[in-house]
Amino acid sequence: MNRKEKTILVTIVADLLLVGLKYGLAALSGSLAMRASAWHSMGDVFVSVFVLAGLFASRWEARRRGQVGVIENVVALVVSGLIFYVAYDIFREVVVGAERPDLRYLWPVTVASLLTIAITYFTARYKEYVVRATHSPSLIASGYHSRMDLYASVLVVVSLAAAALGLEALDQLAAIIIIVFIILSGWEIASSALRALLSGGILQLEEEDLAHVRHHTRQLVRFAVAALVLFTLLSGFYTIQPGEQGVVRRFGQVIAAVEPGLHYRLPLVDQVDRVALDQVRQTQTGTALMLTGDTNLIEVNLSVHYSVTDAVAFLFNVNQPEQLVARTAEAAIRQTVAERRVDELLTTGRDKILAQTLAQTQALLDGQKAGIRVDNVQLLAVNPPADVAEAFRDVASAREDKNTYINEALAYSNEIVPVARGDAEKTLQAAQAEKQRRMDVAAGEADRFVKQLLAYQDTPQVTRTRLYLESLERALPAVHKFILDPSVQAGTTDLWFSNGQSGALPFDGSQ
Repeated sequence: MNRKEKTILVTIVADLLLVGLKYGLAALSGSLAMRASAWHSMGDVFVSVFVLAGLFASRWEARRRGQVGVIENVVALVVSGLIFYVAYDIFREVVVGAERPDLRYLWPVTVASLLTIAITYFTARYKEYVVRATHSPSLIASGYHSRMDLYASVLVVVSLAAAALGLEALDQLAAIIIIVFIILSGWEIASSALRALLSGGILQLEEEDLAHVRHHTRQLVRFAVAALVLFTLLSGFYTIQPGEQGVVRRFGQVIAAVEPGLHYRLPLVDQVDRVALDQVRQTQTGTALMLTGDTNLIEVNLSVHYSVTDAVAFLFNVNQPEQLVARTAEAAIRQTVAERRVDELLTTGRDKILAQTLAQTQALLDGQKAGIRVDNVQLLAVNPPADVAEAFRDVASAREDKNTYINEALAYSNEIVPVARGDAEKTLQAAQAEKQRRMDVAAGEADRFVKQLLAYQDTPQVTRTRLYLESLERALPAVHKFILDPSVQAGTTDLWFSNGQSGALPFDGSQ
């Protein structure tokens, strides 16, 4: 293995350590510029790998044809293409697709980032030193990319220090500038490699050659920067979907709460947080041991459904809102359970307990100005502790038996009482009917008597005779009766009592 190959292996190891360090600092601080710089260093690793492969291939070609330029020029083109892809990936990952996170631990990360400058400086200077000794075109390309990585690392440290002083927007601006660095280095390498291939020579990326390339590509770089600035300005347009509310922050300070629709913000300065107001969120308190009002222990697990009513308060007045809702609901259910008997919690008092818990939870959240509305509270589990579970089951069984007997008694009562009420009503109705009948008969008899009296007063003899005949009719209803004139003597007249039968004997007056 020659000196150039050893140099690439050393720088690959250094770059891997650098990538790990930058990714760790980016995860710790949330810095977009540090993440972009990590992508840049990752590209440097790939560049070194391609260069190493080109060196091995060029050695084989040199033994065969004695020429080393063609393969290394092709490798340089591959490297430039990879650089362009890294630039695009950083722009898509950091600028276009991702929202700016909150920066944290800025001063410790800024101090630790000085180590990234030291590593990149060592890598770039080491490659340049070997380049002067070996005149390797592909190593020149890799060394130039390491130099750009050094510039990016310095820019990241400056942006982190500025963000620590309150200029957090410079972090995203630094990420944009790093993209420009990557595009510029890739274009210079690609232009030089193409020029070398077309001219039949080898790649030359010394300072004077780079100046020549920059002279021809200055307008292209200006156009790229202008396009990048225009795209950045256009990226200020954003939309808030129906059911959402947007919160616009400028340098960390809330300046507006926007409704659904198309809006514009200052790129790299304003940050937009979107909060779904129509989303029903859910959390659980977890199983907790509670003391009831009658000094019983019970395990309760509560589920809470809630939604956001004020996006600004939800984002900035509380930390970890889901945990806040869970702990608030647990405090409310503890207070409610402490005022109730265990029987109410296990049987018929659940609805009242849940309603009181919801009201108390909402009151506590309103006191915190959390911007949260509690929609529903549900009991997922209400169980006695394991040590007394058997006793609770016996009590529950006895309670069920009690309820069974009560229900049976109520069923019997519901069966007997209506029948008794019906019989009583029937008797009352019959008595009322008999009363009315007797009153009607008495009234009729009285009326008949009055009419008979009036008739008797008018014609006494006729009335007396008629009454006499009617009396006989009632007394002897089944006997044939004969009416004799008073002039007929009884001794000469036979009376026949037939009683409706034939062959009856005559009756003489002597008998």
